[in-house]
Order: sequence, then structure tokens, then C-alpha cells
Amino acid sequence: MYRSIFPDASLSRYVSRFWEGELVIAPGQVHTHHAIANRMLEMLFCYAGNYVTAADNGEPTGIPTVGFYGQTNTSRQFASAATLNGFFGVQLYAHALPLLFNIPATVITNQQIDIVSLLGRPGADLADELFHAASFEERVAIVSRFLQGQLRRSASKYNRLEKLILFVYDSKQSVSINELVKQANLSPRQFERHFKDLTGFPAKTFFKLARFEQLIRLLSNPDLATAQKLTAIAYDLDYYDQAHLNRHFREFTGMSPTAYLKQQEIQVA
Repeated sequence: MYRSIFPDASLSRYVSRFWEGELVIAPGQVHTHHAIANRMLEMLFCYAGNYVTAADNGEPTGIPTVGFYGQTNTSRQFASAATLNGFFGVQLYAHALPLLFNIPATVITNQQIDIVSLLGRPGADLADELFHAASFEERVAIVSRFLQGQLRRSASKYNRLEKLILFVYDSKQSVSINELVKQANLSPRQFERHFKDLTGFPAKTFFKLARFEQLIRLLSNPDLATAQKLTAIAYDLDYYDQAHLNRHFREFTGMSPTAYLKQQEIQVA
């Protein structure tokens, strides 16, 4: 089961969508979720089951029951043997963190952090409300009120750059970093520092991820997702050649495009 809704207009600059998903696993089986690179961050509430992943030292570690999963330029696996897993998620633009909570996005890049560790008492109160909520709609309302409260307190020095970043998220065309620097009316050094605070990545990495996400969308199209067409896709997205595409794909997913496609076929089946 999976469902999602878009936020109210007042939050659309910060929230991409709210979603809920449940997965039933046969007794004795293990489900592995392969998370790939993503410019968005997620606030996740696990209301049923549990998943574990590998810590930096390689040891298995449980994920936070309510936590933030940062924007990432790498891949990671999560595994669960619970017969029922249920998640409520809020997909956020990375700039929601600095603009709503005055926390640089870099704090959470490639990290997963418990909501209390990141937000303190307000995070604890929000987690408590989510624990007692009885439905998807109630959870959406709770988080929306919480974020709108933060919105009323926010005062941003990044207004102009924020608008440019939102434009970049929506754009299907490649965008020149030099042109953005000019439009932001900042020195290249200021632009890079502010851009990293807002997105969690240097501009070059951010746009590299943007191209990768375009590639994932193309591979998700059943009419295009064939290994024979990878060379054509590589040139369409301005990769030097298919080998260049393969290197970036493995960097952001931990697997080759062909292996990724096979995995998707298995999940759909």
C-alpha cells in the first residue's frame, strides 16, 4: 500500500509531498531496500516494524523511529525481517532545514539523525503527536501545522537564492552555474557558501545529481528503459559516452544501470 498528497500552497516551497507506505513481508523473509542518491531529504516516522542499516564502522544499526534522512550523493541498504513495516514520510527540499530551522543543510548531508537530536524539544513534541495520530490525514495535518509555525518564525537572508534553487529543481534543462551566480548578485565565493548551506552540496555536485535524477526518470519509462538505449540516453543528457554514464550511475547507486533495471523488474514483479 502506498499513497501520497501534495502540501498546501503555503508549504510548497519547502515540502515536495507527504506519503505513507506499508509493506507486508512473509514470515522468515527479509526485505532489503536499496536507497540511492537524492537531492531531497526525508522526515520519516516508522509506525510499524523496523529496519537496520550499516553504520560507518560496518556494524548493523537501527534507524530512528522518527528522524531525518539527509540529502545524499551515495547509496545505502536498509533491511527488515518484520512481517509489517509502515512509514509516514515528508519529502522536503534541503533548503527547508536552514530556512525553517536555521540549521545548515550540510549538517544532515549523507546522515540520518533522530528528530530530537536535530530539533530538540519541538522535535520531541512533534514525535509524540505523530505517535498518537490515528490516520495518514491526521499526520499530514500535524506536520503541516508544525512547519507552518516554523514558517511564521523564519527570516531568510537567502530569499533571492532560494527562488533560483526552486527554479533549478523545476527546470528540465541544464542550468549554468555562472549564470546563477550573476542572477543571485553574489560573488562566486558567497554563492558557493550560501548554495551549500541551502542544498547540502557544492553547486557542481548538486547539478551532477540533477542530471542523475533525470537519468533515473528516463530509466523508469518502460518505453526507454532498455540497455540498448543507454548510449542514446547518455548523449541526450550530455554524458561523454556510456562509460561516463556508467561511472556516475555506480557512484550514486552502487550498481550498474543494467543491474538497477533488473532490480526494478524484480520489485515490480
